[in-house]
Amino acid sequence: MMVLHGAGRLKALRVFASIFKGKHVKHTDTVALHTGRKLHIRLDCPTTLQIDGETIHDVTEYCASAK
Repeated sequence: MMVLHGAGRLKALRVFASIFKGKHVKHTDTVALHTGRKLHIRLDCPTTLQIDGETIHDVTEYCASAK
């Protein structure tokens, strides 16, 4: 899982564009990478998530597991 945090719109666009070349991992000031077999997040307020290229709006809780 990649979490983009603390970035304004311009920085977020730069980081997003670097994903396609795999260079997003170099943005350690705004990108956090996590691994695991199960993911369960709860958010303080409704947030938009980008999951496998699909945008999901107003998410307050999300669960996923590896097969």
